[in-house]
Amino acid sequence: MISNTEIFYRLILSVILGGIVGWEREKEEKPAGLRTHIIVCLGSTLLMIVSAYTFPNADPTRIAAQVVTGIGFIGAGTILRTGVGVKGLTTAASIWTMAGVGLAVGAGLYIPATFTAFLIFLILFFVAKFEVAIIQTHKFVVLKCIIEDRPGSIGKLGTLLGELDVDIKEIGVSPLDEDDATLRIVLRLPAKLKERELITKLSELENVKNIEVVES
Repeated sequence: MISNTEIFYRLILSVILGGIVGWEREKEEKPAGLRTHIIVCLGSTLLMIVSAYTFPNADPTRIAAQVVTGIGFIGAGTILRTGVGVKGLTTAASIWTMAGVGLAVGAGLYIPATFTAFLIFLILFFVAKFEVAIIQTHKFVVLKCIIEDRPGSIGKLGTLLGELDVDIKEIGVSPLDEDDATLRIVLRLPAKLKERELITKLSELENVKNIEVVES
């Protein structure tokens, strides 16, 4: 059994590491910020200490495994659907990783835990700038198509989009009449493909009767 002083040091270190990453999330006004990251890291550390030292004859990995699984529920609460995109995935990932950092601190792996937390902070703080530049090279577009309501119509459209390297983010179909159907499709265009060029190529399909841009 480790001393109370050693336990105290581990808990304080987990608060510091959780606070470093949590501060960055708080600064960016994310759903889970400073307090959430600190508590997740601190709680993981405590559970690891309890698992490793309170029951010396038990398998300490059992509680650790449950922590990793359980944190997924907290992370899921930070993920939100917004229009054509999804927000909160990075925050969910940071919470999950900080749980791992907390477990490492609880196990006495101070250097790996500290280095991992430092890397997470650098990724969140600096890589975001490069990510924005990358995202700007892609464009989202929402199309409304009237297609012939027969087998293979959507497949032909999907095949063409695949050949153009267009990412289909969302698709919905509703009957229009006996012969036709309305297709609403959310796409992410590669940087090399222009919106007008996409419309032209889709219009050339024999089963596409009409196509228009709803949102871009």
